Amino acid sequence: MKKVLSLITLIIYSISFAQNNNFGKNPAAGNILHLADADIYYEVYGKGEPLFLLHGNGGSIDAFSKEIPELSKHFMVIAMDTRGQGQSTDTSKEPLTYRKFADDVKMLADELNLKKINILGWSDGGNTGIEFAIKYPHRVKKVITSGANVFPDGVGENEVLAMKNDVAEKRAQQKPESEIRLIQLMIDEPKITKEQLNNIKAKVLVVAGENDLILRSHTEYIASEIPKSTLKIYKGASHGVPVERAEELSRDVIEFINK
Repeated sequence: MKKVLSLITLIIYSISFAQNNNFGKNPAAGNILHLADADIYYEVYGKGEPLFLLHGNGGSIDAFSKEIPELSKHFMVIAMDTRGQGQSTDTSKEPLTYRKFADDVKMLADELNLKKINILGWSDGGNTGIEFAIKYPHRVKKVITSGANVFPDGVGENEVLAMKNDVAEKRAQQKPESEIRLIQLMIDEPKITKEQLNNIKAKVLVVAGENDLILRSHTEYIASEIPKSTLKIYKGASHGVPVERAEELSRDVIEFINK
């Protein structure tokens, strides 16, 4: 039961464990991209090749508090709050999808006049990175995913059932729809096919913790189906690789993008 409940607590995982150094609330680095149905808050640090940082479900920019100082020495780091999370707003009514999140990344890249980007995505952010590589193959150079999945059962059937029960409970308690939508997203999404993975052109570093919430077999499946991919499992780590192995992950990201 402990593992089943753990994915639901992912909604606050990155907030609870991140070291907040004013990242995500830094007016000197922050700005807002105004879209028709959302305001996307983002912060920019450093110079050089662009690297987007995409946090997990219910998180925010400060999920990468441990990575930003080092990564911004080597790249232009663009850290963004996903719509409806952190300081970003969302007025859309349709169900959330990672494809929609990928569209937001593309719109921000357009706003910053960036023709080709790199992406580091944790959990839901990794899912968005994969969707971006599928939908916008000419706009992405390299993608690093940590704890990503490409269909809901990648977390295991019991985890999905627990989330469904949680949604039912929240609806019965008349919780805000904005809170329910984020969990429903993980129940319904992503829906990435084997063929789509096979057609990804970008180089991808697939990362997970040895004790990740994502099934090891699922992580291995993703790496095996993306043609230009590399797999790394961080020994002893959980789903929180960006927190628990921050220095090692930063080194791996720098090496992977620069080689």
